[in-house]
Amino acid sequence: MEPSVTTSRTLLIVAHPDLGSSRANAARLAEIEGLGNVTVHDLYEAYPDFRIDVAREQQLLREHDTVVLQFPVQWYSVTPLLKAWIDAVLVYGFAFTFDGSASELRGKKAWLAVSAGSTLESYTAEGVARRTLDEYLAPVSQTLLFCQFDYRGVHAVYSMMFDPADEDLVLDAKEFSRFLATGGTPVG
Repeated sequence: MEPSVTTSRTLLIVAHPDLGSSRANAARLAEIEGLGNVTVHDLYEAYPDFRIDVAREQQLLREHDTVVLQFPVQWYSVTPLLKAWIDAVLVYGFAFTFDGSASELRGKKAWLAVSAGSTLESYTAEGVARRTLDEYLAPVSQTLLFCQFDYRGVHAVYSMMFDPADEDLVLDAKEFSRFLATGGTPVG
C-alpha cells in the first residue's frame, strides 16, 4: 500500500539571501522538484529590491492550504527580506484582527523549515546559544499563531557552518519532501 499523498496545495516561501551557496536548501529544493502540490516562491529572486507586491503575496497565501517558511537562521532570527515580508503582508484586516474574528489565514497549516549554522547541542541551555531554536523562533511562531494559522512547528537542519556530510543533507531533504508531499507535521 502506497503512502497517502495530500491534494492540498503548499506554498514554500524560500527566504535565503544567497540560495546558490546553500547546500541544505539546494538539497531540499532538488528533492521536491517533482511535487505537483508545492509552489516554490523565492522571495530574494522575486524582490531583490525589497519592494514587495503585497496584493500578489496575499493572493498566493489565499490560494494555498499550507505555508512553509524556509530560511537560514541569521542572528537567531529570520532573514531581512522575510522580516520585511511578514511586516508588509501579514497586516490587520487580512491576517488578523484584534478581536480574533477575521483572518483570511485561519486554519491554514504553517511550519518553519530552517537551516542553522550551529549544532543541535549549541541550542540548549548549556550550549553556546543558551536557548533552544524554538525559543529563538518564538516571535515567528507567535506571529503565525496570532494570524490564526494552524502552526505545526519547526523542521531544522543543524551544523551548516561545519560542512555536514552529503548523506545527512540527503536524509534531511527526503524527510522535508515527505512532509511537503503528505501534509505532515515536522518534528525537530
